[in-house]
Amino acid sequence: MSAAPLSPEAARAHVIATVLRHLSRDTERRSEALEEFMAVTMPDMDERGARALSAMVPHLPESLYGKWAAMFADRLQETVPHEHLAAMCDGGADNDATLALVYVMFMESEKMERQVAEDLHALGLSQGEGGQEDAGALLGAYLRARLTARGRGPAN
Repeated sequence: MSAAPLSPEAARAHVIATVLRHLSRDTERRSEALEEFMAVTMPDMDERGARALSAMVPHLPESLYGKWAAMFADRLQETVPHEHLAAMCDGGADNDATLALVYVMFMESEKMERQVAEDLHALGLSQGEGGQEDAGALLGAYLRARLTARGRGPAN
């Protein structure tokens, strides 16, 4: 006996849940990843400096991750035939890992780079001035300047 076909709504919900489940919310792992990123992009920075900078990177609200996961699910449904997407939503470890990898690729797209920048800008405006938000803005400006000087970042 075969299972009932997966509805588009259920496939969308599975994709979003899978992406959100693969996002690490562990503070220690987050710091480690940020420090590794800085070590790769700024190899002349010492470990202590990377640790200090990584601590300045503000945490993002869960709502942003949910928004981006939903945008990913919507895009998949626009571009992938439903029967193929439904097959990817079987809950298998390989298919879930594939969805997570495709999400990373989606987030690296030019469209999502613009969207993330807009969302982060809006978040900064809505949080007001002072405190951690200013530290995050200062850190962002610093990192952009360092990466641009090395030819690895945006010019503005």
